[in-house]
Amino acid sequence: MHPAIKIVNLIIVSIFLTQGGWSTLFLTGALLLPFYLSHLEFWGSAIKMLYRLKWFFISILLIYYYYTPHVLTSDSLQVQSAFVQFLQHILPGMFRISVLVFILFSVNLFIKTTTKEEILSALLWLFLPLRIFNIDIERLSLRAVLTLEYIEDLSVRLSNYKQNKSLELSNKDAKTGYFSSEFYLKRKDHFLHLIEHSGIIFREILKEAEKTSGKSYTLDCLESPKFIQFSYPLGLFLIYFYSL
Repeated sequence: MHPAIKIVNLIIVSIFLTQGGWSTLFLTGALLLPFYLSHLEFWGSAIKMLYRLKWFFISILLIYYYYTPHVLTSDSLQVQSAFVQFLQHILPGMFRISVLVFILFSVNLFIKTTTKEEILSALLWLFLPLRIFNIDIERLSLRAVLTLEYIEDLSVRLSNYKQNKSLELSNKDAKTGYFSSEFYLKRKDHFLHLIEHSGIIFREILKEAEKTSGKSYTLDCLESPKFIQFSYPLGLFLIYFYSL
């Protein structure tokens, strides 16, 4: 499949996931499941992405739990179990988390089946109509290249730092104990130091990016997709549209 068609399909899936309901989630799961069953190696990277967002998901649950308004019922249904009230507050948050999970699985599938060069060339092809508005698509594509390149560098440096720091903390925790107040203070200091170190790494990467001003990049503009391939996003759009 043409990389540009893959990007369009990903955009369609993301839009309908954010605008649809539970039926849209089940439909997306049915579409993604055959790909993940035939490529079991894709599960590892997808689960790793979800694990990195665990605190973000927990914050969504807490926000929806405490800020979802209570649904008033009639006198005949006034007595409700605590479990039903809990579901009324937690289900909206679970739905939003499920939307993000399916979007992440879709993005992971796209990344695993498309090389970085294909992604950048597809973006360049998709940006071609912007020339009508006198927009420099080469400059726009170059920004995308640099963003992908230095985001990867930033993630590698942060993961190395976190790994070294976690080993240091684990050795100290074995001495102080996991239920002492000193343990939680060290975790708090570690989190704050991680944020500060992220800023330092980001500034270093910006300086390195400025030094690579003479570096040349070559992006090959892809040929237009075959006419039959345009039926994929059209069919995907119709499936989601009639499922709403």
